[in-house]
Amino acid sequence: MRRGQYPNPTFLNKAEGIKKERHTKTIIAVAIVVFVALTALFIRIGANMQRLYEDQYPDLVGAATAATTTIVIERPEYTSTLPSRGMTDETGETEPEEEILAPVIVTETTVETVDVTDLSAAVFVEEEPFYFRTSYPLQTISHEQRDVLLDYMKQDILNYIDANPGERICVRYVNLDNGETIGLNDLDPIVPAGSFALPIEMTYWHRVSMGFGSPDYVVTYDGSYVPGNSSAIASLYPPGKMFYLRTLANLAVTENDDYALSVILDRSNGIDTVWNYLSGISAFVNYTEAATYRDYSNTLMSGEGRTSCYDMASYAEALYYSYIREPEEFQPLLNDLYHSNIRSPFSTAFGEDVPVLHVSGRNETFHAYTDIAIIDASEPIVLIVYSECSSLDRAQTIQADIGGYVANYLASCH
Repeated sequence: MRRGQYPNPTFLNKAEGIKKERHTKTIIAVAIVVFVALTALFIRIGANMQRLYEDQYPDLVGAATAATTTIVIERPEYTSTLPSRGMTDETGETEPEEEILAPVIVTETTVETVDVTDLSAAVFVEEEPFYFRTSYPLQTISHEQRDVLLDYMKQDILNYIDANPGERICVRYVNLDNGETIGLNDLDPIVPAGSFALPIEMTYWHRVSMGFGSPDYVVTYDGSYVPGNSSAIASLYPPGKMFYLRTLANLAVTENDDYALSVILDRSNGIDTVWNYLSGISAFVNYTEAATYRDYSNTLMSGEGRTSCYDMASYAEALYYSYIREPEEFQPLLNDLYHSNIRSPFSTAFGEDVPVLHVSGRNETFHAYTDIAIIDASEPIVLIVYSECSSLDRAQTIQADIGGYVANYLASCH
């Protein structure tokens, strides 16, 4: 056979390979185009379904991935006022009560309910007992330096008061460890309102320790008028509802319940007996007699049911030392002060980890606001701040600000 009669096999093999390669590339290109088209179609269908889901179920969108919802249990807030006999200005007219409105931000609300059909007395369950610490940190500065810092604190508070001439502010600080004190306008008559529950309950528990009455005694609510007209019991329960005295003693402090406080006052044998007990502690302003003074608007006021920051701080101081000597007598009262459901502005100043045993007082008619506390800080102290001002919110700011001066002073000593 002559050379070149048949095609070269090498050439044929290369041509066949090129053909197959082009075929394979075509198939791959087509597959990629189909895959991209299908992916785009799937995404579009998913987006349409998502929009349809959002339109039909708007409340469920994002529920699976949202952050944890904050649940807040609303408690009714009660103003607390004791009967104020003869609380009139020089014109004989009483100021109208100011409505306090404040924004409340709540993600989800759960409202507590009570059974108003069960009129029997519910057994009172004691909270975890409160005990003062057994040791405190050592002072790290000299006594001379401490004296200087104490003067600075007093001047800071005085400057604060002077910077707010349209408000009446009274302050009393007592150190239960070393006896140092500060008083600014602390002898002026004040309207203590519900904070006077502190000395009333001191009298009550003292009488219980002496054998006069028992906290296990049952009282029946008769639906009569409640002095101060701010009581959860009067608002929630019908006449015939029964309560143990221990429950009422607790509510008078932890909720500023006026009905509960009126019963405890009655079971303490009335205000004259209470005052007889208190006057042995401090009686600069007689609670049972009319006091005359000028209020925050410079209006001349006169009326009974007044005390002073000096007197109130003395009652708290007496409670502390009495408890140290005889814990059993006042342990229930200490527990109630510590477990109050009304937050003290002093906690803002000292921090939530510092125990604050307190009771508040509010009289909206006279714009009178009080917070008195035994604070178990780096040193145990008594602090009371009273203010007459435009609103409760402003009063709490004043209390927190002045508490801050005291907290900073104590921190500087350790």
